[in-house]
Amino acid sequence: MNIVKRLISAVLSAAVTISVLASVSYAEESTAIIPGFDPYTDKVWSEAVYMVNVDTGDVVFEKNAEKKMYPASTTKIMTAIIALESVFDWDKKVTIPYDCFNEFWSDDPNKNDPSNAAIEPLQENLTYKDCIYGLMLPSGCEAANILAYNICKGNMQAFFDKMNKKAKEIGCTGTNFSNAHGLHEDTNYTTAKDMFLIAQYAMNNPRFAEIVRTYEYNMPENEYNPDGYSIYSTVSLIKPTSIYYYEYAYGIKTGTTDQAGRCLVSGAKKQYNYMLVTLNAPFYNPEGEMYDEWYSMVDHINLYEWAFDNFAMKTIVEKNERIKEIPVVLGENADHVMVTPDRDFTALMPKVIDEKSVQKVITSYEELTAPIKRGDILGVMDVKFKGETIVTVNLVASKDVKRSEFDYYMGRVQKQFTEPWFIISIVCFFILLVCFIVTKTIDDRNRRKRRAQEKRRMSNYAKKR
Repeated sequence: MNIVKRLISAVLSAAVTISVLASVSYAEESTAIIPGFDPYTDKVWSEAVYMVNVDTGDVVFEKNAEKKMYPASTTKIMTAIIALESVFDWDKKVTIPYDCFNEFWSDDPNKNDPSNAAIEPLQENLTYKDCIYGLMLPSGCEAANILAYNICKGNMQAFFDKMNKKAKEIGCTGTNFSNAHGLHEDTNYTTAKDMFLIAQYAMNNPRFAEIVRTYEYNMPENEYNPDGYSIYSTVSLIKPTSIYYYEYAYGIKTGTTDQAGRCLVSGAKKQYNYMLVTLNAPFYNPEGEMYDEWYSMVDHINLYEWAFDNFAMKTIVEKNERIKEIPVVLGENADHVMVTPDRDFTALMPKVIDEKSVQKVITSYEELTAPIKRGDILGVMDVKFKGETIVTVNLVASKDVKRSEFDYYMGRVQKQFTEPWFIISIVCFFILLVCFIVTKTIDDRNRRKRRAQEKRRMSNYAKKR
């Protein structure tokens, strides 16, 4: 029985490998690549899309980015991450039991005839390095199981748990993995945005980046390939003989099932570096006939060309830009100060842009009091593009403004006259003054009265004598 299974495996391996290599390589041309493509007016075939400028982190296009989708073999990106972070001796041999193949011979139609790397059960000369190349280039489902089996010592669920834990660590919120290869299970799902996060994380690993940029790899001999054999990447964007070859592309991974459609994660670098995830490009037209085009590849080429043609880095804010004059009181030979941004700001923007779509909203002091030092933060400026704030920069004084000591002390003196204690003192002074005047007036009157009375008394006394 094992011999029969191995023979069937070999035949299927050869057939699948030939079909993968031949399916898109030698057509004359693709009629779906559109010059001047615009995703907002032209058709994007994939159901979910997430495209990011890796240099800046800007999302330049998205479509159903957080919708639950099936990832198919793009699942293997996470499988590779766990393998790369778990294995340190890549020349170590792996164990290859039948347990790693049995599900592909089961009654589950979703698991039959999977993509493979032509690895044989019980093969003894395969290393971890061979296995991970077999995982990522021809999308070997048996390679995924072999890695999971060896890393977690036969406990496949433990490997899936590692995948899900890592997904959460990366920041995924809509992803769950229930196998290592991506063959369809309802519980194996993701989103376009999550898959971007996973791929971005993976590409930060130099070994992973090297693997997915590789088109061909030589595998060791086995029973059905006594002289060894070559495996090839399924990413037609990096295959020179493919009609979908794109000179700026690198990797990363395809995925294909009936439920997931055609999926593709790739990167492309020209003047800028982009990464793109597309999920569920269609197999079939409305009549049920298989499309000649691989619309996952079509979407990637169209979107990359659109991004490279339409976006560029532009300086939106210049450090020495004169923004606003703010009045200054008590300034020495200056009655205002100019504020400028504290830094330049450059952003990825459309090459052709309506000036009205960029607004600069300023919030600052209406008036200042000297002294002011150059670089003092006197306000902020929100830069908005199409109503959305893209950056907030500080506004700073462009020069020193010294205080006029004469004006300062004169101001202090003048201020004293408006202080409550001063006003109360003045009122009290005047009240006391009035009281003094009234009292003195009364005293003077009484004194004069007494003198008059004394004078009359003396006059009357003289007359009597």
